[in-house]
Parts: sequence; C-alpha cells; structure tokens
Amino acid sequence: MTNKLNSLTVLRAIAATTVIFFHTLAPTGHTFGGFGVDIFFVLSGFVIALVLDSPGMTARLFLADRIARIVPLYWLLTFSVFAATLIAPSLFNSTTANLGNLLKSLLFIPYRKESGEIFPMLFVGWTLNYEMMFYAVAAVSLILMRRHRLLFASTLIFAIVCAVRASGSHGALATFYSHERVFEFPLGFTAWWLWKRGIRLNPLLAGCMVAGCYAWMAYVDWHQMADSPLLYFGIPAFLMVFGSLSLESMIGSDPLTRGAIFVGNASYAVYLSHPYCVEAARKLLPKAIHGFDVTSPIGVAIIIVVATAVGGMLYWFADRPLHTGARQLLHRLLKVPLRGTRHPVLKQPVMVTNEVPAHSVPIKQDAI
Repeated sequence: MTNKLNSLTVLRAIAATTVIFFHTLAPTGHTFGGFGVDIFFVLSGFVIALVLDSPGMTARLFLADRIARIVPLYWLLTFSVFAATLIAPSLFNSTTANLGNLLKSLLFIPYRKESGEIFPMLFVGWTLNYEMMFYAVAAVSLILMRRHRLLFASTLIFAIVCAVRASGSHGALATFYSHERVFEFPLGFTAWWLWKRGIRLNPLLAGCMVAGCYAWMAYVDWHQMADSPLLYFGIPAFLMVFGSLSLESMIGSDPLTRGAIFVGNASYAVYLSHPYCVEAARKLLPKAIHGFDVTSPIGVAIIIVVATAVGGMLYWFADRPLHTGARQLLHRLLKVPLRGTRHPVLKQPVMVTNEVPAHSVPIKQDAI
C-alpha cells in the first residue's frame, strides 16, 4: 500500500485553483468555488488520521509538526498585511492596524473585524482557525484515548459544537465553532478508514464519481441552492476524496500531471496569497489594457495562472525553507527526534484551505 498519494495532491491543486476562480468572480455575485474549503477540510481529516496512525506518534510530536507546517508562512503574511495597513491603510476595506486583532490573528482566535464579520487579519486564515482547533482535538485524543483516537476525536468535535450551540451565545467564538463544516473533518477520518482497509472503486466509476461530485457542487454553488454546507458540499467532498484514492494507480508522470502535483504541493502558499494577486489584477489590468474585463474568460484564466505562479514562487522561496527551519527548531526545543517523523503524504498542509464560505459570509467588501 503506497504512502505517496499523488491523487490527493492533484485534488488539492484542483481545490486551490477552484478557490481562485471563486474570488475572481466574487464581485459579480455569480460564481462557484467556495466548496474548495469543504474539499480541504475532508482532506485534512484524512491526512490527520494518517498521521495519528503513525507508529510512535505522540501529541508533542504531532503538534510540533503541525505548527511548523502552518504557522511560519501564515505569520509572515499576517505581519505583511499589518505592515501594509500602517503604510497604506486606504488599500484595505475593513482591516486596520489594530494590535489586539493582530495578536488574535497570530494565535488563531476568532474575532469580529470592524465590518462585523469573523475574519483574522489575513482573512483567508479563518480556515486555519478551524484547522488549529482540529489539531488540538487530535492531540487530546492521542493523550486520552489513543486506541480509539479517531472515534474520540469525532465525539469531542460533536461535543464542542453541541456545547457552543447550547450556550445560546452569539459571540464570535460560539458563532464560529458551531458551524456544521467542522463535521467534515470526521468525514476525512471515514475516507481514511475505508482506504486503510483496502476498499477501492473501479477506476472508471471512481473517475465518474469525482467529476460528478465536482459538477454537482459547482451547480449548487452557482445557483446558491445550498442551505446546508455539510449536506451539499461536505458529503460530495468526501466522495471526491474517496474516489480520488481509487485513481492513484492512474496517476502518470507526464508534464501536465507533474505540474498539477507541484501546484498541489504549493497549494498552501497559493491559498494564502491568491486574494491579493486577484485584487491586484482587478485594479491593475484594466489600467494596463483599456477596457479589459477581469471577469471575462480570458481575464479569469490570466488571474488563475498569475495567482498560481505567485503562490508557487512563494512556496519555493519562502514556505519550504520556513517550514524546514521551524520544524528543526521546534524538534530541538521540544527534544523530539526528527528521524522517522515525516510522511510523504504530509509534506504539505491540506488547507488551503481554501476561502470564505460562499453563502454564509459576505466577501465583496471584506476581502481585504
């Protein structure tokens, strides 16, 4: 059973570019792609289940690796946004140079921005707030219920949602952590459980299922039909992940596939940086090319290519070295061994993930 799942890396690339499409057309009010978040959350559940199944995995080692993977680039870009709000505040719609908000953003604490929406300073980081909660739950499961860690983690997620909903609070924390999308992490556990037991689909059936689920989510998103993200996006995202795993043997080594794998590996950097590439293109391209429409097919294609290329460079020159350095530092400080702790599937964070909930959070004014 291979431990290098290129099929999931390709799926990550698809999810990342779908999110770029979503933000490019978001001002038109007619788009799709917010479901890239759901794909990433299910992928996250799968990957974390894979990590927790590693021999000798401890809570300290798990958290060290996850923090090293997520924090450095996120902090770098968050500080960059903070500096930009000091230098050119007019460029931002609802982000100000507030030290309290900066601290909450760096510590992954949900809060309401000046607009009233629940975003960190680097607004796409809202998904990372869910990720860090998920990592904390996974670490607790390793400590308290190692043998049944996935069941315990799923139960704890359910208990958290029930508790915050029962509180009746409308504060930022309660509102944020009561969202049903958090149940997509356990769906990833289920995908891992099926994969672990060698359950696979016929490649033709798997390919049709992956394409069909993507088309279904795009249709629902485009027509704004979804009133339950878990039902309309979470379940299809789970089927996409499960179907992709059945296509692993079909992944080749042609240039297109290698490019998709690189984009998948760079998807975290693409995800964190793409809104600013989109916004820059939206403001600069019409000035450079008179009458140019960034929401036209050619405009969308150009933005996706540029945002992906910028994210790829950020990944290669910043994300990779920052991750390596942070990992070595944390392992040294926590006195945990470096050897035997990396998994080929886990070299990249699964999040990207992904962006603002398409139908529950307005983004047109609060994007930056």
